[in-house]
Amino acid sequence: MQKRSWMMSSLIVVILTALVLAACGAAPGTTTSSAAAERTATAERGTIRASVSASGKIEPEAKVNLNFGVPGTVKEVMVDEGQTVKAGDVLATLDTADLELGVKQAEQAYATQKLAYTQTISPTASDIAAAEAAIASASSNLKQLSTPDQIALQIARLQADSAAESKHQTQLHWDQISDKPFGGVQRDIMQSQMAQATMAAQIAELQYDNVKRGGTEAQKAAARAQVAQAQAQLQKLLGDDRTRALAEAQVKQSELSLQAAKQRLDNAVLTSPIAGIISELNIKVGEQVGTSGLSPAAVVADLSSFHMDVGIDENSIGALKEQQPVVMTVDALPDQQLTGRVDYIAPVATDSGGVVTYKVIIGLDKTDQPVRGGMSANADVITEVRDNVLIVPNWTIRIDRQTGKSYVDIKRADKIEEIEIVTGLRNADKSEVTSGLNEGDVLVVPQKSGFFGN
Repeated sequence: MQKRSWMMSSLIVVILTALVLAACGAAPGTTTSSAAAERTATAERGTIRASVSASGKIEPEAKVNLNFGVPGTVKEVMVDEGQTVKAGDVLATLDTADLELGVKQAEQAYATQKLAYTQTISPTASDIAAAEAAIASASSNLKQLSTPDQIALQIARLQADSAAESKHQTQLHWDQISDKPFGGVQRDIMQSQMAQATMAAQIAELQYDNVKRGGTEAQKAAARAQVAQAQAQLQKLLGDDRTRALAEAQVKQSELSLQAAKQRLDNAVLTSPIAGIISELNIKVGEQVGTSGLSPAAVVADLSSFHMDVGIDENSIGALKEQQPVVMTVDALPDQQLTGRVDYIAPVATDSGGVVTYKVIIGLDKTDQPVRGGMSANADVITEVRDNVLIVPNWTIRIDRQTGKSYVDIKRADKIEEIEIVTGLRNADKSEVTSGLNEGDVLVVPQKSGFFGN
């Protein structure tokens, strides 16, 4: 056991010594190569593409979440999940008995208001004549109460005078026979006639005074009120600007109520606004539904085309333009490559927690691959392409952090020489070399020993 440990220690010392001697004996800028300890690549001419990368979800051309516009009970469902529909197809309906009644009531109210409006702006001739006659009658009554009729007054005067004359004649006759010896019965008759004549004269005089005075204040007030009421009725028939405006507003309000009732009835029918596939169906016959919920009643997806919505940081957005080509890889289809183009670049950034990005929409080209909405994908927007340029892998290039200069090691004969190069266009894998190398040069990157890890 001790002998084996001693042999292992001796072997390590020998290897380290050999490495030190090799390093000390090599010329500056060169190193001895070994096929087992180096990785090589050849400078070749070709095409290099610069790109901006982003990731996101593949989404269908359109996806619409649908709900009924009114609450109710599901009466009928006409489609199944996965079924293809056209724009305008009816997907489901609610029980509409109450809504239909509401429409009929609104129609009746609208018709009533239109009739009232017509009567307001164009009353009939008979209505106007009746209102004018009412005004004339009320005015005549008021006039009689306020100013006595002269003929009635003359008649009352004549009647009062006649009663007074009758009283006078009765009094004279009484005076002539009062001292004669009449019996008690005859005298009583004469006294009664005298009393009646006196009373008739008083009544006639009071009637004259009443006709002369006219009506009482209460009667006059009532008569004036009748005149005003009759005039108001006529004015209502003829209408004024405010009355017509009010009638017109009432018609408009009833019309809007009718439209709202019809809209509620229409909202009880669920229709598809687009052509596509029923990707979700969350309702059943007999269920109570509202106008919103955790899940939509149905979802229609247009799978005729797909797109990706991605966020590009502000440092890269300047390199993007609409219609630039895009190459995409989908996680669910690892062996396939999709293509597309930049359809839209947002003019305004979105700031989320201090991270500034711009929304970019990438449209996918038509493909036979089984692409589905929601798949995760990576997109490379090709911002620049250069053909027939000298290209080397990025792993062959070393960059001096202090000077910013780039270097590669090239293999010449049995030695490796460090060369400064100038690079041009660069992507994640390769770089363009504009000077320092020739086509066919072999680049070498020494590999670390297995004892120290790769």
